[in-house]
Amino acid sequence: MTTLTAKPSTGNGNGKNAFRALLPTLVRDVGLPTLAYYLLHWNGASDWTALLAGAVVSGAILVIEAIKARKLEVFSGFMLCIFAAGLLATLISGDARMMIVKDSVATAVVGLAFGLSALTRKPLIYFAARKSHPQPAAFDTKYDSTPAMRSKFKLMSAIWGAGFLIEAAVRVVLAYQLPVSTMVWLSHVLMFGTIGLLALITVKWVAKKGR
Repeated sequence: MTTLTAKPSTGNGNGKNAFRALLPTLVRDVGLPTLAYYLLHWNGASDWTALLAGAVVSGAILVIEAIKARKLEVFSGFMLCIFAAGLLATLISGDARMMIVKDSVATAVVGLAFGLSALTRKPLIYFAARKSHPQPAAFDTKYDSTPAMRSKFKLMSAIWGAGFLIEAAVRVVLAYQLPVSTMVWLSHVLMFGTIGLLALITVKWVAKKGR
């Protein structure tokens, strides 16, 4: 039920400033859809209706952003497809939990992308690290001339891929074991907890091995 995207950072930026920059996105992409669900749920709406409303809010956010930017980014298009598939599956099955499971589909696809990129010369972690580096050209030179650095980035991409795939699997299991009202907030906890843990592993690895 969220449109939030997060990128692993291997830079040395200030954590508080990064959080302040991320806060508006958290409120928009996580807070509004979750609020929509609970407002309707507390006013007697069924889980199915409340989750559907939250998904519509998320989809509307993506559409508005695309209209304002006058273009549809690849990831935004991917997320809209996920929302459409989730809505369709929910309407056909009548099962509200499908709206939670669809988040696992998105996470699993991202996990596969990270994992498969580990097989390439420049995995996804490389692009995230390059973007945060103050001197991208120097970063490229060092990356191209340092086999150990390339191996490290491949390993980290594989770790991020595995982490996202595990998180997706756990969410699917919990979606059918716990009440929907619990999973609405717990799903976000799983997502941010996974990203936080993977980011911590990445930062510790960089601090230990250096660039």
